[in-house]
Amino acid sequence: RTEVNNNMWLYRSPIGPIFIVRLSNGRYGMMYNNTVWESCSTPQEEADNVYMQVTGCYKWDCFNAAMYDVPYDLSEWEFIG
Repeated sequence: RTEVNNNMWLYRSPIGPIFIVRLSNGRYGMMYNNTVWESCSTPQEEADNVYMQVTGCYKWDCFNAAMYDVPYDLSEWEFIG
């Protein structure tokens, strides 16, 4: 089980809430449905992966997001603490 610390960002995606969370090892992970799918060294890298749909989460990576305004920069995510 991966421990999640404070520092979270939220994207209210068409498939449900996607979070970027700070992990106990200092990395940042993409969390969907209470599962951390991958991790990167910065939250911006993780936001890039969500934007490019290369997260390892099949439901997101294979979703046709072309018609949606997917945030490409972390500043466009909602910071929730």
